[in-house]
Amino acid sequence: MEKKLKKVLSVILFLYAVLAVAFYFLAGEQLKYKESIEKITMSEADAVTDEIVKGMDVTQEFVNTVDRIESVSLVFTKFYREGKGNLIVDLLDGERVLIRQILDLEKLAEQGSVELTPEKPIDDMKGRRLTFRLYSNAEANQSAAAMMSKENVLPDSRLSINGEPREGMLCFSVDGTELIHANRYYWFITGGTGLLLAAVLFHSYNNYVKKNRANYLIRSILAVFQYSFLISQLVSRDFKSKYKRSVLGIFWSFLNPLLTMTVQFLVFSTFFNANTKNYPVYLLSGVVCFNFFKETTDMCLSSISGNASLINKVYIPKYIFPLAKTMSSSINLGISLVPLLLVSLLLGVTLHKSVLLMFYFLACLVVFSLGFGLLLSAFMVFFRDIQFLWGVFIQIWQYATPIFYPAEIVPEKYRFIIRFNPLYHFIGNLRKCLINGISPEPMAYIYCLIFAVVSLLAGLFVFKKTQDKFTLYL
Repeated sequence: MEKKLKKVLSVILFLYAVLAVAFYFLAGEQLKYKESIEKITMSEADAVTDEIVKGMDVTQEFVNTVDRIESVSLVFTKFYREGKGNLIVDLLDGERVLIRQILDLEKLAEQGSVELTPEKPIDDMKGRRLTFRLYSNAEANQSAAAMMSKENVLPDSRLSINGEPREGMLCFSVDGTELIHANRYYWFITGGTGLLLAAVLFHSYNNYVKKNRANYLIRSILAVFQYSFLISQLVSRDFKSKYKRSVLGIFWSFLNPLLTMTVQFLVFSTFFNANTKNYPVYLLSGVVCFNFFKETTDMCLSSISGNASLINKVYIPKYIFPLAKTMSSSINLGISLVPLLLVSLLLGVTLHKSVLLMFYFLACLVVFSLGFGLLLSAFMVFFRDIQFLWGVFIQIWQYATPIFYPAEIVPEKYRFIIRFNPLYHFIGNLRKCLINGISPEPMAYIYCLIFAVVSLLAGLFVFKKTQDKFTLYL
C-alpha cells in the first residue's frame, strides 16, 4: 500500500508540472495580454471637418491609453457623392509612422467606420502622445470629410487643420490590450506553488509511513484503493441502469444534447442567432455543460437515501456514493463532447490548440458539481422535500445562465446575477476556448478554480459533519 500511495503522490506532482508547462504554451498571448479597460471609444458625431482636399492637412493629437494597439477606427462622410482619388490616414508617434492606410474614395462607405490595423500589434504605447494625420490627393467636391465631436473631447487632445487649432475632436477609437504584469513571474509563481505542493505531499506521506498518521488527503486516497471495486460496480450499475431496455442504449448520450439543442435552436434562433457567433455551437456547448450539472446533482440527491439498505448493513465511507454518481455522469459528459466537437467541425469552427484548455473548465465544473452533490445528498437525508425544491431551483438557475441567449442582452443592473453565477464562468470560458479559439485571461482560471474548490470544501464540510447521523434518518 505504501508503494501505491507513493506512486499516486508522485503522479500528482508530475501532472502538476506537466500542466503548468502545457498551460504556458497553450494560453499563448492571453497569458501576456488582456483586453484594455482604458481603450478609447468613439464619440457620437455632431459635426464634420472641412472637406479634406489636395494641399490640406488635418491632424488630431491625443494621449493614448492603450498599452498594445491592435486597431484604430475613424468615420468619414462623402456628403453622398461618389468620390474620386485617395484619402491617406497616418497614425504617428512623433515622426514615426505606426499605421498608414490609403483609402479609395470611390469605395469609401458613407459614414461608415474605417478600421486601420497594423501588420502586428504595437507594444508599449500607453501614455504616448500620438497623432492622426489626414490628407488627400482629391479635388474639391470629390473628397470626404472626417466626422467629429465638439462636445465629447478627450483631455490633452488637439485638432488642427493646416496648423490652425480647431474646436472639437475627431470621432475615433483605439482598441487593444494591456500587459499582464504577473506573466513576468509565471515561472516563479508556478515553481513556488509546485514546491509547496511537493512539501505538503511529502509531509503527508512521511507522517503516514513513520507516524501512522493519515490526514484527509491520505485517507481519501487509501479509501479509493480499498473500495475501488465497489466504486467501479456502482458506476457500472448507474451506467447500465440508465440505458436498461433502451433500443439505442449508449447512443442516447450522443442524441440527447443534439435533440435538446435542436429544439432550443428552433425556438430561440430567431431572437439570438444573428447576434451570436456560431450560435448552434454556442447553444450546444451550454446544453452539454448544464445537462451534466443537472444530471449530477439529480443523481447525487438520492445517492445516500437510495442506498439506505447497504449503508445500514455494512460500513462503507458514505461519500463514495455521491462520488460514484459524479463519476457516472462524467462518463456521459465525455461521450457528449463527441457530438459537440463534431458539430463544431461541421459548422466550420476551427479547432485551435486552445480547445485543450476547455478541459480545465470542464474539470472545474466536475469538481463544482461534486461539491454541490455532496451538499444535496446530505440535505436529502434530513429534508426529503429538498428534491422538489431543487427541481424548481435548478430550472431558475438554467434561465439565469446564458445558455441559449448572449450575456450581453442582460441589462447592466442585473449583470451582477450572472457574474456571481459559477456556471456562467465555466460555460463562457469553455466557449472562448472552443468557438473563439483563444484562451481566457488568467483571472478566469483563478475564478473558476475558486468556485470549484469552495463548492467542494463546503460539500465535504457539511457531509462530514452530518454523516454520523445518517443512519438515524434512513
